[in-house]
Amino acid sequence: MDFLTALLQAYDTSTEQGLVDKQEGNNTILLPLYHTNMKSRGNDIIQIYLTKQGKLSQAEFLPEKEMTIFPVTSDSIARSGKNPPSHPLVDKISYIAAEDKDLHQLYLNEFNRWYQEVTDTKVKEFLTIIKQFISKEYFLDEILDKLYGKENYTRNQLEVHYTEGKKSKKADLTKVFLTFAINDFSGYQTISVTNFVKLHENYIRYVEAQDSPRGICNISGEEQQLTTKHRGLLGNAKLVSVSNNKETYQGRFKNGTDIIQIGYKTSEKVHLMLKYLLENQNSRRWLGGQQYLVNWFSDDIANDSQFDISVPSIVPFPTNQSTKPKVVSLANKEVGRSFILGEQKFSKDANYYAAIIDKASNGRISLKFFRDLQASQLLRNLQKWQIRYSWERYSVQDEKIHPTTPSLWQFLQTAYGVERNGRLEVDNDNFKKDQFQKLVVSLIDGRLLPANISTALKANIRKRMNYEKTWLQIQFTTLAVFSHKNGEEQLPVLDRENTDRSYLYGRLLAVLDRTEGATYNRSEPDKQRVTNAQKFWTSYTNHPAKTMQTLIEKTKSYEKALRSANPGLLFKLNKEKQEIINILNDHYLNSADINKALDFHFIFGYYAETQFLFTKTESEEVENVNE
Repeated sequence: MDFLTALLQAYDTSTEQGLVDKQEGNNTILLPLYHTNMKSRGNDIIQIYLTKQGKLSQAEFLPEKEMTIFPVTSDSIARSGKNPPSHPLVDKISYIAAEDKDLHQLYLNEFNRWYQEVTDTKVKEFLTIIKQFISKEYFLDEILDKLYGKENYTRNQLEVHYTEGKKSKKADLTKVFLTFAINDFSGYQTISVTNFVKLHENYIRYVEAQDSPRGICNISGEEQQLTTKHRGLLGNAKLVSVSNNKETYQGRFKNGTDIIQIGYKTSEKVHLMLKYLLENQNSRRWLGGQQYLVNWFSDDIANDSQFDISVPSIVPFPTNQSTKPKVVSLANKEVGRSFILGEQKFSKDANYYAAIIDKASNGRISLKFFRDLQASQLLRNLQKWQIRYSWERYSVQDEKIHPTTPSLWQFLQTAYGVERNGRLEVDNDNFKKDQFQKLVVSLIDGRLLPANISTALKANIRKRMNYEKTWLQIQFTTLAVFSHKNGEEQLPVLDRENTDRSYLYGRLLAVLDRTEGATYNRSEPDKQRVTNAQKFWTSYTNHPAKTMQTLIEKTKSYEKALRSANPGLLFKLNKEKQEIINILNDHYLNSADINKALDFHFIFGYYAETQFLFTKTESEEVENVNE
């Protein structure tokens, strides 16, 4: 299925499920056809309250972030030019007031054209009350009296000077919208343009009854009014548009509009659905710049499951029910649970849709990626991803260790981020967007991690001194990425049977690191000093045999300090060191590879040995000495 058809079907499904124009608290609203919404900035939308007799009872600026919904035309939704078209009801004061006669006439024409076609008595009554009020010669002064106080302002055309406290201020009403509400319109209920659903439905019928050129829509297959004017998203950027460069279609089509025929109704459904997905926090994820990931399920369009492929490691997925983090509901203890932050609302038979869109310019939106697959296949792919790329990590929620999958952002930041102020940052926005797109495709399609990510991590894990504050992130992600490399499972526990050269050198590096670090911890417990093992980290991973001798010499003074401070620990460290050196001598002493650069196995040896060295208690170490 293509992207536009998927959006069309999603809107139709939402209509059947009663999700369109459903207004509940602060939830994102899937707009009805031929309507738009506008979020208040606190000073750009005035709502007036009228009585059923058409008298003004109150006027106020809509509170910041509050939404208003109102009808639009195909021309007014993306209006521009010297005298841009008017909306049919709610609009800027410069249209509704008579100061600018040309704009005002445009408004009256549009309003009256709809008003004359209204037959529903309640809708007619609502519009009549508004019409009577705005027909008054001084209706704007009445509104300003309520807003600022009768003696507290002066007006010159649509420029208002008023005082607020002791300060003089100015307001430009040409940029301010005016919307309407009627007190006690339905019983004791105040009805506004925003929440009057019957008004919205009436306007939809009015638009679809227009005598406009009709044809077969190439997306829906239905006969509809055809349009070449499509609403903008992310500002006024167009998802569907015709190129200004004729060479892109000449030779195949006479005109750019011949490429595809789209019905006005279909266009509205497609664009309003995408607008909803971009505004709904559960459905979209910002990828940097003007690029977004949107996703939804055929039976959970609002994504109430809070499914988010970009942040799986926020909630480490548990190994069993008893160690389950509390924020994951019991319904999600199956495959893919760490990617689902709420209660699972979708079925495994549902279809899953994901798309990446990018605002390529102020005028165009490009579709970078789209995928349609069954939810059951998606969950299998997520399971494969989790098994391939996970490593143990401590959870502060239940104070236990869980196998955890790095988020897509962690893969990207640890591979290409530069440490700055204690954080990993990727500076190039375009590069970041391209890489994230590759990660999304790999995850959804069940592919392997992009090779460039693992190659970058393989290089970064050798540069310990580049990551003073973020080393643990680098280490965790690298361990996760290579934990099942080439079908070979790496374990966090120490494997004494493992004779891999890189693994053994990694173990030895951990012993030398701990030998020096233990003396720092006792003499300066509040300070984290850089050990020689960390300083020589890169040299050691490139030339292990040669650098090993240097590090062993440098740790002799620290062994001397431990002999008196912690003999039990020193005994264990020397025992481990000698065991590792003996195995290296037995297998690699006369090998040409003895000083060859280490592969990724070294970090697993380093990690496992470090965990072992910190696991045993000091009392056990002392017992070993006494034996």
